[in-house]
Amino acid sequence: MKKTMQPVQYIKLSQLNDQIQDTINARFKGQTYWVVADITNHSFKADKKIHYFELVEKSDKSSAITAKIMGKSWGAGALRILDFESTTGQRFTNNLHVLVQVSVDFHPLYGLSVNLLDIDSSFMLGILEQQRNATLQRLVKENDFIHKEGERYTTFNSRLKLPAVIQRAAVISSSSSAGNEDFRHTMQHNDFGYVFQIDDYHTVVQGDNNAKLFLNKLIEVYNTGIPYDVIVITRGGGSQSDFLIFDNYNIGRAVAKFPIPVITGIGHQKNISITDLMAHTILKRQPRPRSSSLPITGVLSWEY
Repeated sequence: MKKTMQPVQYIKLSQLNDQIQDTINARFKGQTYWVVADITNHSFKADKKIHYFELVEKSDKSSAITAKIMGKSWGAGALRILDFESTTGQRFTNNLHVLVQVSVDFHPLYGLSVNLLDIDSSFMLGILEQQRNATLQRLVKENDFIHKEGERYTTFNSRLKLPAVIQRAAVISSSSSAGNEDFRHTMQHNDFGYVFQIDDYHTVVQGDNNAKLFLNKLIEVYNTGIPYDVIVITRGGGSQSDFLIFDNYNIGRAVAKFPIPVITGIGHQKNISITDLMAHTILKRQPRPRSSSLPITGVLSWEY
């Protein structure tokens, strides 16, 4: 005699997901968390102004992923990402190590995820400072023409002797740089009546990903064979993150080893980059002196 099969009790998937959603909402509703993680699989839907990404945690001992969750951000969260990009100069994209504020969400159709509500810019700037210090240590360790003496750095370039009268200058800057315009105006209308040969070498002066373009411009100046008295690097003011290109290892090394004195006019007094530290002379935004026993100091102290 055959045993009669009892009908299997079941529920619809949507009903199960509704229960999961109710449980998660009961546990996490109204709660937010600050989480440290890396960004992967990022995409941005410009028409809807929505970021989609994954937050992942990697092992301290390897690159193996130990935790992962889907993420999204829109509205106020997307605006906070925009502020983050403006403050740090870093695009919100893959492989960023970030500190973000999130809430937990479960959608019956899209599953479990977190909503990014805020992102800490100072955390990223702290990472950038650590990277900057590591770059300085590497420059000293790997190059015998760079030395640290107390809080100062001496380089092959900084030990070069300026000519008694500077006449020929190669200027590396952006083609639209207001700082370059002010520099040129000051040089051409200086109080001492000096006449200068100023040759422009325009390039991109923002974004660490453009470091190779900047480095190629330095090489171009050298390859001209023109006996310049100085190389002048100018860039106007901005946030600290706008100067990341000038913290690049290869640019710092090239400036430190360059056989023509390099004078930097990058940003304001607070913006001290690795390129500044490797160069011959640092000049920042400052009032021009009323008088000077060294006329060239008055000429080369310009305002942005």
